[in-house]
Amino acid sequence: MGKVRKRKVRHNAPVNNSDEEELPVESKESAIQTIIDQLQVSNVEEKYCGLQTFAMLLECPENLEQMINRGLIKIVAPLLLDAASSVRNAAAGSLRNLSAIRFDLCDVLMEHDVMTPLICFFHQYAENWTPDPTSKSKDEDIDTFVQCTYLLLNLCESSELAMKYVGDSRVLDIFCRYLDLSTFGVDIVTAILQCLFVIVEDNPKAIDKLRNSCERQLRELLSIEGNDPSNLLIKSVAGGLTISLCGGNIVSLPTPVLNQIIGILAQTLSIDHRLACNQLSSYVPLGDNVGKIKLPEDKEAMVLEKRVKSVIQVLDAQQSAIEIITNICSSEDVDEAVDGLESSDSDEPTEDSIGEGTLLPEDKLPPELLEALISLEIYDKIWARTQLPPENVMSILKEFEGTQLVSKKLYSLQTRSLLCVNNMIMTLPLDNLGGINGVYKIWVDTGKLVFKNNSNNFDILESATAVMRAALDKLQGYYSAKDRKLDDNNLFKDLALSDIEIMLTGIRDCQVPEIRSNLIRMIGTMALLLVNNLNETTSNVIVTITEFIIEQAHKENEVWVLAEAIDTIVDLYSEDETDSLAAKIKLGDKLSMLAPILKNKARQQKKLPKEYKVLVATANSNLPRFIKYLKGRT
Repeated sequence: MGKVRKRKVRHNAPVNNSDEEELPVESKESAIQTIIDQLQVSNVEEKYCGLQTFAMLLECPENLEQMINRGLIKIVAPLLLDAASSVRNAAAGSLRNLSAIRFDLCDVLMEHDVMTPLICFFHQYAENWTPDPTSKSKDEDIDTFVQCTYLLLNLCESSELAMKYVGDSRVLDIFCRYLDLSTFGVDIVTAILQCLFVIVEDNPKAIDKLRNSCERQLRELLSIEGNDPSNLLIKSVAGGLTISLCGGNIVSLPTPVLNQIIGILAQTLSIDHRLACNQLSSYVPLGDNVGKIKLPEDKEAMVLEKRVKSVIQVLDAQQSAIEIITNICSSEDVDEAVDGLESSDSDEPTEDSIGEGTLLPEDKLPPELLEALISLEIYDKIWARTQLPPENVMSILKEFEGTQLVSKKLYSLQTRSLLCVNNMIMTLPLDNLGGINGVYKIWVDTGKLVFKNNSNNFDILESATAVMRAALDKLQGYYSAKDRKLDDNNLFKDLALSDIEIMLTGIRDCQVPEIRSNLIRMIGTMALLLVNNLNETTSNVIVTITEFIIEQAHKENEVWVLAEAIDTIVDLYSEDETDSLAAKIKLGDKLSMLAPILKNKARQQKKLPKEYKVLVATANSNLPRFIKYLKGRT
């Protein structure tokens, strides 16, 4: 099936403070009106106070909706251009935090025309600005610039209209000058790199504009000395931006540059993130018997803040490195080669065509890139990022407000790592994944995360089930390529019927279509693997899985998941060995009952992403032919 690209992530999302007291309705309305009054006066202190209250109330969803409805965003946004630096800073920070709460709030910000004052900020305050060491507001001005840059990043991640604003402005020309590390420092350069990395994705116009103007600065950033977390973050993102500016075609880069970038990513991923978090937790203040935490003061507070920032830089650098590798391993060339295999000119499946196709994704990965990934043990490093610190450490990080962002970033890193593992399973040779037993272990270990850890994080579950699906697809590719038997490697010998039931229950209870789809395809592939070792026990398992998928198909509301279920059944019963099982359960008749359901749902649900439309159209086209083929054989 389709490739998995990197998922968007909110940058430095705000931390909710669960200890905030709930305001009565009357007090909320009064507070919001007070904010409006304060923001519309000329007094700097009044405006600043209003912005601080606005930022505080953002933490409660109910307050948020009320403030949006009262038009507060339209009042706050123009303050990005206020004459007072403190007001600009407070406005930028609150809007950036608002953009990081939920993706849909970026749409709200766009509707309230935040982009106009934001673009004007860069035109008015950033075109020729350089931090003034003698200015009392130097740190405040730097922070305002950083906050505005991340606000722009979040809006561009969520909105094509925001990208158009950027394309029609001078922002990209302005940003290039901010890649000078000696002049602008770590925080500004990091923010600019991360923002540009988002803007140039699938954006040929931006790539053309930046390719020549930024190339020299990027090469310099790739070569900066020192491997502290801040430098590794800069070098990692600079490497990703360098790849993006060559249209994602990494092998078009000079070999020394390619090796330099992969080496940087490997170095970044070599830092033990779990150890870093363990060490940080020892500096975090703990609650007393009643849960009250004594906050650190003065020097202790500064030391803790510095350590938190360092760990966040490590996690950000590693996530950037992983997202870059994820994209490298989902190149268009690889996918087009595989897609060519999946298409067929034949109207009906035949014995010769089923199971045919020997061109694998790993065959299309450029050899110099494959060699670099293997020699630097990139896969092992990424798999290690799927592991969280011990539960007691995670608990400490979650409980203290100053480290809650660290715990959120750990979950985000785990999710991105699993997505990358998914792509690497599809593109690396089997031997470099630990062979058959290594891939099976990936499936088992990821299954524990899905079925036994009771995770409620749907992003993690979706990426983990994608890994399980990819692992079984890899095993199936191995067994179908040659005349191999499953029992040659004694796989699934410890898989009990109770384990199957856990999986089936997981699908029944699953409310997320993407996860449901992955699990349905996964158990179908598992059944297909068991076809290689048919006996009474495995036959019963295959029949159980088949009947379950058909049962789920009748209950499925999403047409594309229904199509995935049907496609899974078609793959399973295209094997000669399953003819007797198909006859036993009268599969042709059962699929005939599903055909009109699929057609009706396809008519009702026409607004689908492109990849889902293709899946539904293929299932609609193939199902009648497959029913005919099946009845002819049984």
